[in-house]
Amino acid sequence: MKKSFITKAIAMVSGVAMLAGLAACGNDSSAKTAEAPKANGTVTIYLARHGQTASNVMHRSQGWSDWTLTQQGLDGAKYLGLGLKGTKFKAAYSGDLTRQEKTAEGALKYSGNKSIQLKQDWRLRECNFGSYEGRQDAAQNDVDIAAYYGYKDHDDLVAKNGINAAVVQQNGYYQLDKANKLGTDLPAELRAESAEAIEKRMTDVLTSIGKKEMKNGGGNVLVVSSGSAINFFLLAQKFPEYTGAGMGNDAVTKLTYKNGKFALAGPIGSMDYFNAGKAKAE
Repeated sequence: MKKSFITKAIAMVSGVAMLAGLAACGNDSSAKTAEAPKANGTVTIYLARHGQTASNVMHRSQGWSDWTLTQQGLDGAKYLGLGLKGTKFKAAYSGDLTRQEKTAEGALKYSGNKSIQLKQDWRLRECNFGSYEGRQDAAQNDVDIAAYYGYKDHDDLVAKNGINAAVVQQNGYYQLDKANKLGTDLPAELRAESAEAIEKRMTDVLTSIGKKEMKNGGGNVLVVSSGSAINFFLLAQKFPEYTGAGMGNDAVTKLTYKNGKFALAGPIGSMDYFNAGKAKAE
């Protein structure tokens, strides 16, 4: 799937070094301290969610639809970059959606890494919600999916599935769109993905990035994706710290990759970098 076909075709009106003494699951204070690339082959990945989009503020599911950043979203990319100031990146990657690309570019510019060439990979996109993207009343998606499974409502679905609620929700999109419950003309290749497909592509792309950068000697790598897709990746890694909670725009999850294994190097969905950058800008 190429950007020229996918992201533009479905732009419908539808989101290193570790500091000395930093424990794998401890408080991430690295937003305030310069970090140099590691030289031992370990890859440190700063996995960030994109900034605020027009779809976010209209409360619509955007998935693969190509909504751009709001001004607040552009400012957020700046704050993220300022918070990362002093962190020297050896490489940077983003999905091929505009919101992901612009967030990565802003973060690189304001962190002092403007010379790093951003690489794009479609596998870093948000989950695909197919025909259910852009509905004016996005809350109806939750109603439809809960009813499909026989739950009383969305809260009931979440309560009874816990950490796996997002998997059930995404598979609801997949099954309903496969059956074309909304009666759209969306081609099969653009319809909603299964949770398993998202977990696989996100794990595959981040593993390929880790392997490539390990061969290049390791170091710090910026990766910009989207909230739900990041959560599916984290769920697939079976991190005990993962709770399934959503993450804010410009949130960062810091990971290490070495010898085929990912490990957390800070809290999931940290806003420390964003907040530190915003404080610098004010």
